[in-house]
Parts: sequence; C-alpha cells; structure tokens
Amino acid sequence: MSKSILFPLHELRLPPTCVICLSPAPKRYPIQQVFTYGRRSHTITVEVPMCEAHFNTASYKGPAEKATGCLGVGIGILAGIFAAIILFLRWETSNSLILKLLFSALFGFGIFAIVWWLIAILIAPRLAVPEARQARNAVRITRYVPEGQLVQLDFVNEQVALLVEQTNGSS
Repeated sequence: MSKSILFPLHELRLPPTCVICLSPAPKRYPIQQVFTYGRRSHTITVEVPMCEAHFNTASYKGPAEKATGCLGVGIGILAGIFAAIILFLRWETSNSLILKLLFSALFGFGIFAIVWWLIAILIAPRLAVPEARQARNAVRITRYVPEGQLVQLDFVNEQVALLVEQTNGSS
C-alpha cells in the first residue's frame, strides 16, 4: 500500500531517514517530474533522503539501461543527420546557401534532441534493473498545483509518509 500527502513545496521538509528502510540517510536522491498547464510548464524536483545502500541502488544503471542511453544518442545523431540532409535537398529557395545550411542544421539538431530524449528519458529507465527501479520509485511526485505551489508525493512506505507528516506539522 502507498500513501499520498499534499504539502506546499517551499515548506516541505523530509526527515533525515531513508525513504525505503528508515535508517539514517546521509545522501539525497533527486526525483523530478514535469507538469504542464497550458503554455506553462513546471519542473518539480524533490530531493529524497536515502541511506548509502539505497542511494547506490537508485543511482545504478545496468547494462541494458546504459546501452539504451548510448543507442539513443546514436539513433538521434543518425535521425538528425538524415533530417538535415532531407530538408537541405528538398528545400527549394532562392535564398543563400548558408541560410539553407543553417536551417537544415538547426532542424537536424532538433530532430536529434527529440529522438535522444524519447529514447533516453522514456525508454531507458524502463530497462532498469528491478532493484534500481524500486528504489527510484519509493517516492513519486504525482500532482502539482501551481496556485500555492502544492505538491503531492506518493510514498510506497507508509511509515515514511507518517514521519513526513509529523515533521511538517500536519496530522
């Protein structure tokens, strides 16, 4: 079972105990989520305390995850080069050759960035070893309300959620 809590982001304090095993936590692992409301996007980052062992587990990238990240860069480069060449060849204009090259290069870089992001951010984390995935998902940011900067955190360990509520003065 998991438990969710809702707090103002600027007032959120996490106790110095590991969010997984409740042991003393000298390190903090950043979790991040992007929320989009209309034309505005908000990147929310919360640094959750973890013991040394769980921090190392959450930070570990297995061979499949690393290979997929490298593959994302390679496929992104190829897609960017291909897109730039296609745009350069298909663009019929009487403008200068330098302008044509510049726009093709910018378009190719944009395609590279999109393909790399899709593979490295969306696919690679799904190939993480189960222990790393479990440690990374011990706390998730599930909702953000821009008015009042309220953030909802979902804790896998209910005892940690109760400690956070006590630390922040809510019951």
